[in-house]
Amino acid sequence: MTKEQYELEDSKIDQNPENDPSVDWEMKELEDVADLNPGSINDEGFNFEEIQYLDISSTGKGFIEELSDYSIEEAPSRAKRTVKTGDTVLSRVRPIREQFTLVQDPPMNLVVSTGFAVLRAKEGIDEKYLYYAATTPEMIMWMDNHTSGSAYPAVNLSTLKHAEIPVPSVTTQKKIGEILHKIDLKIEVNKQINDILEEMVQVLFKAWFVDFESYEDFKQSGLGEIPEGFEVCQIGDVCSTRGGGTPSTDIDDYWGGDNLWLTPKEVTSLNSKIAFDTERKVSDEGLNNSSTAIMPEKSVLLTSRATVGEVVVNREPMGTNQGFICIQPNDRVEPYYLACLVENKRPEIENRASGSTYDEISQTSFNGIQVAIPPKEDIEEFEDKVEEIYEDIYTRELENRRLEELRDTLLPKLMSGEIRVNDIELDELEVDSEV
Repeated sequence: MTKEQYELEDSKIDQNPENDPSVDWEMKELEDVADLNPGSINDEGFNFEEIQYLDISSTGKGFIEELSDYSIEEAPSRAKRTVKTGDTVLSRVRPIREQFTLVQDPPMNLVVSTGFAVLRAKEGIDEKYLYYAATTPEMIMWMDNHTSGSAYPAVNLSTLKHAEIPVPSVTTQKKIGEILHKIDLKIEVNKQINDILEEMVQVLFKAWFVDFESYEDFKQSGLGEIPEGFEVCQIGDVCSTRGGGTPSTDIDDYWGGDNLWLTPKEVTSLNSKIAFDTERKVSDEGLNNSSTAIMPEKSVLLTSRATVGEVVVNREPMGTNQGFICIQPNDRVEPYYLACLVENKRPEIENRASGSTYDEISQTSFNGIQVAIPPKEDIEEFEDKVEEIYEDIYTRELENRRLEELRDTLLPKLMSGEIRVNDIELDELEVDSEV
């Protein structure tokens, strides 16, 4: 999809038409358009002894990170709701975090947390339309404004069922659902391709520098048998490290600038090993009055506390908070090779982490990790191969960012009738449905 295809032309979309189609749309309460929490593990016909469980923490904005396996006897007490294809699963807890997904081809034994509301479209309601209508920014804000409880703020089902959504004709519903779903489908396909590409990089690194498949002559070392020409050293010998920091959050002037500032939470939610944007930005004054510093492009950023061992390479200069070891390769290694090396050492990094409140690895401990470094020409050959792969990954990440912006722009306008769907050419959003 080209950049031009993201920009929906005025000739393709009639905005603010004189015959506003939304005037004929009804506002209906959720309970009138959907069955809420229609399925339970206590229902007749649910006879599984083993389940796959979806908790709120494993869900993001339109995606599922992973499922957990449990026996029905050992499953969490919240594992109660059953779902089927076409259901909307929407977190009632802290709705502002936007944790929801459209269920598609679930395993038969999938069970979701009672912290979700499960919405199943009634007759005359398109499933995809219901999903997008129930997850607009306006709906999320409405839910957040109707939560109760301080420690575990959630919107009660008795309240949620009275939330209202606009309901156009079924034909219009289907068109809106199809447009938005095509965008989400392209995003998902890009994510799947990037997952495959990153796996290719790890396979290549392991074949060359762990299994030594292309080497013939070996020697003994402190790390066992390694190829001739490899050198055993500490990882701190091939890079420099520093920590990050956080400007005072009590001083507004330290925030909202142009300097990117990364947190471990953002890293764990990334779809690849590439970081190119951050949720918060720091001002120059904030940089000058904190221990954070801007790391140059293609540094290796390692999460060092709580969730230890996540690795990303930054494609834009950025600072980090104190939950990172920021690693700069020296002239003995290359950035992507170093990132793969650190990733490969994750088990040892995790083992070296310790702490009373949370696990953390210090720079000193990290720098002392023993590694076997290949000849520079081998590293450069590897870098040439994987740099092209990571450029492809980066391109898809940028494309997904533009697609998400397009979707998030279209969603409220389509739902309000500000943009009319009749003249949108779906071919403009054509995507491949398979990787």
